[in-house]
Amino acid sequence: MIVVSEVILYTRNKCPLCEEVRNLITLFNVDVIEIDIETDPVLLENYMFEVPVLKIDNYELDYRSIDYFELEKRLQ
Repeated sequence: MIVVSEVILYTRNKCPLCEEVRNLITLFNVDVIEIDIETDPVLLENYMFEVPVLKIDNYELDYRSIDYFELEKRLQ
């Protein structure tokens, strides 16, 4: 069994992909810290074209690699 200590979802306003990932994460019993990249200039620069980004412990998944099976592997 994998123990996940921290899950962070980097998002931005009016992002349909972010909403999809939010909904997908609800299928797993994990607490998620959601951070709007538009509130931090460094995050905005780093993730502007990549959101949503899901950081699970120290591993990052960008929007191209977030799907149910990848989350299942990383979160359970």
